[in-house]
Amino acid sequence: MYTKSRGYVKEYQCYMDVDPEDLNLTEEEESRILEDVLFSEFMPPPGRTIFFHETRCHSPLSQYILNLTARQACAIESAALNNPNFQVYVLFASSTYLPDDDHKDPLLDAIRSYKNVQFRQLNIWRYAKDTPIEDWFKKGDLLKSNFLTEHTSDLLRLLTLYRFGGIYLDLDVVVLKSLEYVPLNYVGAHDNLTLGNAVISLEPRGVGHDIAKLLLIDYQKNYNGKEYVSNGPSLITRVIRNYCKATTKELLDDPKRCQGFKVFNPTAFFPLEWPQWRHFIKPEFLNDTLARTKDSYLIHLWNKASFQTLFKVGSNNVYGKYAELHCPKTYAAAGEYF
Repeated sequence: MYTKSRGYVKEYQCYMDVDPEDLNLTEEEESRILEDVLFSEFMPPPGRTIFFHETRCHSPLSQYILNLTARQACAIESAALNNPNFQVYVLFASSTYLPDDDHKDPLLDAIRSYKNVQFRQLNIWRYAKDTPIEDWFKKGDLLKSNFLTEHTSDLLRLLTLYRFGGIYLDLDVVVLKSLEYVPLNYVGAHDNLTLGNAVISLEPRGVGHDIAKLLLIDYQKNYNGKEYVSNGPSLITRVIRNYCKATTKELLDDPKRCQGFKVFNPTAFFPLEWPQWRHFIKPEFLNDTLARTKDSYLIHLWNKASFQTLFKVGSNNVYGKYAELHCPKTYAAAGEYF
């Protein structure tokens, strides 16, 4: 990673602390680079925004062109379609450019047809500034992680909710219902023990902001760069249990147990646990999975396990049925496989 003030601190150039004006861009390139979310003229409305993050690392010198998979595009479209009164912000953790006029992207065109979808980039060094994790981040422990992209994602969702409040969603979901009228301050349980971090809702002030601060404090206190989930679901579970002074099961049995914060049962966001991810894709599980997800706000597709298993558009499976309904433009633009 190279920066003006820090020099080379790693052999790779990743999450560089570089301003666009330092890149000697042409006028055409300047017109295509995404705005920094902190300097944008149109800022995320506090508590009225759904956030997605794309945290793959690219050097600013690479001029990475915005590129989404069909499944990522589906997640974004389903959020925008089902929540028309919310803004949907897709934040890129590395310097990112829109394609030029000679390179059409049907998936991107499908998403950009929604007026409530915004693409922005962020500089993680600036993003951490003036937050409870600023000093810890400057130490560089995160950049030594064995799971850099994943652990950066774990941190950025907390920083986003600390700054703006609102709803964070992973890019491997399909939103099935509106979240606009669900009071902020919630997560969902995987089971009777563990809470998930694929869906986190916090209000920008009050209880929500207090919890966001506690999450950032815990992230640095218990950070582990060698374990995949220690800074994600484990962190959420630890902080919420401590804040609410209750076990996960107690929070599920009594939704009012934690004043001002709610833990949804697994049906809401995680109706199928990760070992059952094939049930979303295999036609033989169609009826059973439709029944199990009929009351869900969204489905989580467990991308770490499922991303390599594509299926033909038009297949008689749950993922395809929900995509056709909740991300119709993306599904139509996906091509032969989804």
